[in-house]
Amino acid sequence: MDTDKPDDTATEQTSSVATLRRPAQPEPEPAVREKRGGGELRPLLPSWLTNRQDFTTTVKGVAHRAAHRSAWHGIRIPFVYIPKLVVIWAPIGAVRVGKKLWHIIGDGEASALCRDAATGADKSLWLHLRRERNERRIGRAKIAAILAAPLLITVLVGWFLLPNWEWWLAVSLTVLACGYAGRPLDKPAIPPATIPSATPGPLRAPVIIGALTSLGISRMGERDTDQIKLLCDVSRDGPGYRADLELPPGVPASAVIDKRSELSAALRRELGCVWPEVGKRHEGHLVMYVADQNMNTTKQAGWPLRKTCSANIFKPAPAFTDQRGRWVDLTLAYTSGVIGAVPRIGKTFTLRELLLIAGMDARTKVYAFDLKGTGDLSPIALFAHAYGVGDEPDEIDEQLAVMRGLREELRRRAKVIRGLTHEECPENKVTDQLASRRELGLEPIFVGVDECQIWFDHEDKAIKNEFIAICTDLVKRGPALGIMCYFATQKPDAKSIPTAIADNAIVRICLKVSGQVGNDQVLGTSSYKQGIRATMFSFDDKGIAYLRSDGADAKIVRSVVGLDAVASEKLANRIRAARQQAHRLTGHAIGGKMDHEADQVVLLDDVRQVMGLADTMHLVDIATGLAALRPPLYGTLDPRSLGAQLRAAGVRVETVYVAGKSRDDAPGKGVRREWLDVSTTALMGDEEPSEDDVSNVRPLRRVTDDEEPTGTVRGSGS
Repeated sequence: MDTDKPDDTATEQTSSVATLRRPAQPEPEPAVREKRGGGELRPLLPSWLTNRQDFTTTVKGVAHRAAHRSAWHGIRIPFVYIPKLVVIWAPIGAVRVGKKLWHIIGDGEASALCRDAATGADKSLWLHLRRERNERRIGRAKIAAILAAPLLITVLVGWFLLPNWEWWLAVSLTVLACGYAGRPLDKPAIPPATIPSATPGPLRAPVIIGALTSLGISRMGERDTDQIKLLCDVSRDGPGYRADLELPPGVPASAVIDKRSELSAALRRELGCVWPEVGKRHEGHLVMYVADQNMNTTKQAGWPLRKTCSANIFKPAPAFTDQRGRWVDLTLAYTSGVIGAVPRIGKTFTLRELLLIAGMDARTKVYAFDLKGTGDLSPIALFAHAYGVGDEPDEIDEQLAVMRGLREELRRRAKVIRGLTHEECPENKVTDQLASRRELGLEPIFVGVDECQIWFDHEDKAIKNEFIAICTDLVKRGPALGIMCYFATQKPDAKSIPTAIADNAIVRICLKVSGQVGNDQVLGTSSYKQGIRATMFSFDDKGIAYLRSDGADAKIVRSVVGLDAVASEKLANRIRAARQQAHRLTGHAIGGKMDHEADQVVLLDDVRQVMGLADTMHLVDIATGLAALRPPLYGTLDPRSLGAQLRAAGVRVETVYVAGKSRDDAPGKGVRREWLDVSTTALMGDEEPSEDDVSNVRPLRRVTDDEEPTGTVRGSGS
């Protein structure tokens, strides 16, 4: 039989020990209890029953172990277990049964008394015991004969009358019974299908309290165990245990976090399994999660976006997993972010993952800058609108030109938003609906910069100051206008990430850092004092970080595992194919070159081509002609949007009369051919144009993969 110990179920709880260390207090009267309030309500069901992912993981784990055990033992039944049963255990069992029966019939339990009486001086006692023993033997022999006779008759009758299968079934059961009786008594008859784990057993309250008191923290020694309160039962929470404790007065939870390695040793768990955090109640509230397996080695669930290769930048997307293996969503729209870590911990992998998520939204224009120069972001170049690599002077100049273009694009977008009605833009920012309207040119722009300290700590003071000024402006005003900037550095300090940028970053991702300064620079001022310390991560915790996003509490998360350069390139090729199909491949991805000038105005050329030799034409006819000229580009363009584009280009749009039409259809909104003769769009200066001046607003231009990349510049904002 299988002697494997049953696994701890996900519902295992230690309710009997939850009150072990709570100070004895009189139970309040019902009225008093109502005034105090009931506190936090406990969940009706375990977490693994209320969460789909936890339920699926638990069921899969149980099914997998059951299937493995069945297969492991099933292979050994015909080749190991049955031969042992028939050849070894059954004969031994038959001898053991025979000895036991002989011992019972022969009154073996009285033999010791007779021997003692025979060696003594009282012969009458010996004779009395012998006489009684003989009487019991005769009685038991008669009973055995009476029982054996029917059994013998049954066997003889069965030999001649029972079918073969019933006879063999009886023999098999007899052999099985003898084999069970002859099984080894000093070890399991059947070896377990699993190797015993080195991890200690279930986590109990006394173990936790004993570990805390052994850390050597002042005011929390062995004499202070009564001051450590369990706020709820120590229970299973996903693939691990969760404990909520209130430490003794004057002991902050951050003191336990500082001694995480000692706590791990006291609990006899791996360091990557023990994750203490500061709770929400107060600074002395300790939330401790102890996982079954090391977080950096446990198997991560499949990344949902790897299958779909599709995302919406305005909606939450699974980007990380927490200690329990649950996916943590991150919304990229309306955010800016910083990523900090010491070298070779996974900072660039995390940034590349975010760039891939942004690229999965075909509308988003991705700008990737690999300032380390090693090509870590090269997969992004397959679909990027702008891609820069290296830190040579000419490369820095090109990158600066691109950022200038983004600042110009920021101003253009602000003017477009101002020109929309409240019905079209009720929130005065780029929304999911506005980003889908091609004629507005408000597609999201996602900028990822690796090793940003090369920009912000450049030896040329003028270049450094300009980069800081541009990026600060983009971080402050860009999110509302659809421009998201993320900066990653292995040197998180005020020079590498200017304070004006770090303070306005909504998303903060901090992998292992070496000190308090870097920790607070990435995660926010006073994070270290609050117990949010990325310094506790070890060098083996690659991809594990503290995540702060959109004002939420800091979480310990893990980036997508296995997303190396090869896997990223495969995803990037799928993203490129999806963009080609949607006619959203632009800029560097289609061979566009980095230029210091603005995009050429080609909308007016297309309008001239549609008008031909006509002196005047209505907007409705121009829109129809443009849709026939370039269906992927102008297929959804309506007369109203066309009028807005032409006005933004400096073209007059008024009521005109078209010759050859009926009296009723002759007047209408349109343009004259001479009105199209406007100067090419100029670059915006530092000052924002007035609302009446539209001559310097660049009209939108889209390049499909069927067209030559005329006028498309790598690094242009439009």
